[in-house]
Amino acid sequence: MAAADDATDDGADLAGLVLALIGSRQSVMPKRLLAPGPDDAQLRQMVDAAACAPDHRGLRPWRLVRIADGQRAALADLFEACTRERDPAATPDDIARSREKALRAPVLLLAVLRGEPPDDDVPLVERAITLGAALMNLLLAAHGMGHGAMLTSGRAVRTPRFAQAFALAPGEQAVCFVSIGRAPAVAPRRARGAAADFLADWVPPAA
Repeated sequence: MAAADDATDDGADLAGLVLALIGSRQSVMPKRLLAPGPDDAQLRQMVDAAACAPDHRGLRPWRLVRIADGQRAALADLFEACTRERDPAATPDDIARSREKALRAPVLLLAVLRGEPPDDDVPLVERAITLGAALMNLLLAAHGMGHGAMLTSGRAVRTPRFAQAFALAPGEQAVCFVSIGRAPAVAPRRARGAAADFLADWVPPAA
């Protein structure tokens, strides 16, 4: 009986740890993330965690692109070009803000959704769910290692110019950036909905 009790206790401890990790995670704005960010080994662990996401038929419908420190200026140039293309009347402040986004956070990744190869049983929406689950795993792994992180998007990532700059293949689309670094302090957590706000019982239609 002792072994069974130990197994039950271990399961309860694991559930408590998992729920505590999930419940304590919060997004940290990229401009607040400080160096040092995760090292290469830690980043690989985060990506390994991401790869544990549910993946119907093992299609691997996502990938991550790391933007190195030496490439941030090129990314700033890309953001500026996208801004000018979208808004020819952009002010110098608009341009400065667009460029500054490339320089935040010690580690910056681009998440890419893959729609190829085609599979009638795994539509794009299901592949997007796989990407979302993978990113959540990555964020939780980063949090568990003591790092802050956040997902950010914007109109630039949805432009043809951006797709060309990142050499996206046919059927691929950029979805968001993942910023990772050290959070200087724990900010008050934004209020979240309770289970009752999200969960309801199905009521079948009357016959």
